[in-house]
Amino acid sequence: MDQESSSGSSRLPIEEVVREMSIPAGLAGPEPVISDVRCYAVAQPGGIVVIDTGMPDAANAIADAVEALGGTFTDVRDIVLTHLHMDHIGSLFAIAEQAPLASIYAGGPDSPDIRSPRKVRAMEEGDSVQDLQVLATPGHTPGHISIFHEGTGTLFIGDAAATDHGEAVRSPAAFTSDASRAEESLERIASLAPARILFAHGAEIPSPTGALVRLIGGPYGG
Repeated sequence: MDQESSSGSSRLPIEEVVREMSIPAGLAGPEPVISDVRCYAVAQPGGIVVIDTGMPDAANAIADAVEALGGTFTDVRDIVLTHLHMDHIGSLFAIAEQAPLASIYAGGPDSPDIRSPRKVRAMEEGDSVQDLQVLATPGHTPGHISIFHEGTGTLFIGDAAATDHGEAVRSPAAFTSDASRAEESLERIASLAPARILFAHGAEIPSPTGALVRLIGGPYGG
């Protein structure tokens, strides 16, 4: 694999995969909702990391993302799941079967409930996957995690928040297990002031910390 190193680079080599899902009326609100679903392939020193596996139809698009980083599924060494919801693990079996060298990770409280072709390793605050740090950001689910690349200030936020029309928004209450803990996680993320935030739902936005501050009304600038 011809991999670009992230050391000394201002941007982490990332390929984004965007699919679409439909939420029936009554689940996230009175009207049906069409939402994008984003997952990511990230070049790392020891091989490609896939962050979330998206919807059940995402495998081919993830393969294209891996190829765009100069690799194939044999170069995928890690699959990290931000949480257990189906739009984040939908292609797990397909990806894991094609990437036999990849270890699979998820947050500790979520990991026992994820169906997988092989063991899902439980991750906790302070763990790392290659150069990516695990942050416990519970609330959306008990084991929700975010993934931080400190060297470039890049944060993969999962469903801790989303974006809509250029602003940060909370994930739907209907799919959030503990709203109070979710708010604490948002405050913690804002305090980190990451340079980039990559969301599972919604496009990347400029000045993401400022957008989170506007959302939570917190004390953190950026």
